[in-house]
Amino acid sequence: MGKKKKKRKAQARADSADVRRDFMDYDSRGITPMRFGDTRPQYYSSGSQNYAMLTSLYHSSGIARKIVNKPAKDAVRNGWRLVIPDDPEMQADYQQAMDKLKLKKALSEEIIYQRLYGDGYITIGTRELSSSPDPYQPIDTDHLLSVQFVHAFGQTHVQRYQTDDNPYSETYGQEQAVVYSPTSSGYKIGPNGEIIPTGENVSTIVIDKSRYFHASLDKLEDDETGTSILQTCFDQIKAADTALYSTGKMLFEYTLKSFKSDQMANEEDEDKFDSDYRKLADGMSTESLVLMASDEDLTKISTNVSGIQALYDYIWQQMAAVSDIPRSVFIGEQAGTLAGASQDVINYYDGIKSIQEDILKPQIEYIVKLLFMSSQVCGGSVDPDSVNWTIEFNPLWSADDKTQSETLLNTVNAASTAVSAGIIDPDEGKAMLAGQSNNAVQSLKVTVGDSVDQDMLTSGQLKSYRKWLKKEMRRLDDG
Repeated sequence: MGKKKKKRKAQARADSADVRRDFMDYDSRGITPMRFGDTRPQYYSSGSQNYAMLTSLYHSSGIARKIVNKPAKDAVRNGWRLVIPDDPEMQADYQQAMDKLKLKKALSEEIIYQRLYGDGYITIGTRELSSSPDPYQPIDTDHLLSVQFVHAFGQTHVQRYQTDDNPYSETYGQEQAVVYSPTSSGYKIGPNGEIIPTGENVSTIVIDKSRYFHASLDKLEDDETGTSILQTCFDQIKAADTALYSTGKMLFEYTLKSFKSDQMANEEDEDKFDSDYRKLADGMSTESLVLMASDEDLTKISTNVSGIQALYDYIWQQMAAVSDIPRSVFIGEQAGTLAGASQDVINYYDGIKSIQEDILKPQIEYIVKLLFMSSQVCGGSVDPDSVNWTIEFNPLWSADDKTQSETLLNTVNAASTAVSAGIIDPDEGKAMLAGQSNNAVQSLKVTVGDSVDQDMLTSGQLKSYRKWLKKEMRRLDDG
């Protein structure tokens, strides 16, 4: 009886040897979407988002993180500049004051929170004549001293915000305030390394609309909050995660070995069995091992992977469709320099441009106005309406050299043809060429050191250009 029991234990060890427990086993990855087939598709309503799950998915899934981060970082990657054409010195001073606020970092974090949770916020800290400005009260622009900081935060600690939903109201769609519940007032490190609270117990904060920005994603009329992009892409992320899981399992099976040994399969000494098994495992550390008796057999059934690339391409196609991020941008094939046929990448950067114009630019302009009205910034307060100023974003992308050269040649041929036909004069042809935003064209110019970076040709360049243009005209006439 004891012999049979020991034998069953030995066989149980052999049967359990093919169980693998590593990071590729699905359940060990923590809170992640379940594989397809485990559950039916899930549908969510606004206000029911699981913020803990969204946070965990953002931290654990590289694809989810890329979906959230990529547009947010591209929107501020190349930065922007304050342009004051009439006063270069003033432009430089206020640009420096704006840079000290680290606005680029805060705006990027706001868009990250917007895409991750559906809502992103930025709060504005000011110094006013009152010693401690009340965040519930509007900013006193008549007694504003300086703008101290801009901080980004998400929806997780926001209790509520009230929006005017009367379509006949002048303030329709505008917010009045946001109610925020902080969890800590902050800490500092004492001389002996102890942690010391920096303030009293925290309480709910009501922030006036003049002191914060709010960007929502896909928020409809009756929605309580915005909608996370990860919730929109949930099924596609599950498909990609299942593909990764399945691929890992298939790769693991490529190294499966069958080892027949009556002695080990029937070994009764646990210590000896463990010692022998470790020795074998050390010698075959990169391959799987199965122990079985000689009268048993294991047949490996190889997986047919033909056509799997088409399935993976379909997943990427779906991912690009729902996230508005082309595959070439998603995996890094294109990063700001475009080939001639990259229309999908151009469309992506057009979408980034809309984020800049619709969300970021009004916020930057508001910060600049506050800087103008601050009495302790750049020598004193200035009426923003009395200054000719604009905010200009730097280009998001440029065409590759070959495409730019072809564009330049086509533009030059068009100018030469128009001049030879008497439609425009050479000066107008020069202006037509100079107006093209093309690196090859820009290389013909020199930058004058004024505040708007106006580009002009030197007299020598202009002479060479006209000579070359006349030569092109003669060539066209002879042809």
